Amino acid sequence: MSVSAIQIGLHPDAIDYEAPEFAAFAGLSRETLRAANDDNLALLRDAGYEADGCQIDFGETALDTIRAMLGRKRYDAVLIGAGVRLTAGNTPLFEAIVNLVHTALPHARFVFNHSAAATPDDIRRHYPDPASTVPLDLPRDLQEAAMKNPGNAARPEAAHGPRETR
Repeated sequence: MSVSAIQIGLHPDAIDYEAPEFAAFAGLSRETLRAANDDNLALLRDAGYEADGCQIDFGETALDTIRAMLGRKRYDAVLIGAGVRLTAGNTPLFEAIVNLVHTALPHARFVFNHSAAATPDDIRRHYPDPASTVPLDLPRDLQEAAMKNPGNAARPEAAHGPRETR
């Protein structure tokens, strides 16, 4: 069984590209967003992951669309697009999506892209092998960052307890 992912993002026809919150995304248009969605899904599939797209609007119908897809299939990973996550006015929508997915798929891992384009590396942080639905306990890049941070409790020397302060 391979890892299944759902990519949730705004439908290209739902966005006002001249609105300040979306105009801030350089080069964003109906065509570029449609291409990015299609390309991201193709990259995931080419890397061996099962990937479905879920394009939404901004209202309650967005949650209905997501709820319907989650009811048809079990997903291991949930990718939520930058247009939902990074636009301040969409915070209530983002929260509603996270809460809906968490309730419907408590086992699923949320996966967020580091840049405008998603890559298979994003999902590999949690599922390095597309054939295994067993996620890593701690994503690889977070493990590396934790070891570089001297204040992180995950460091071996932190196992000796808190430092005394004066």
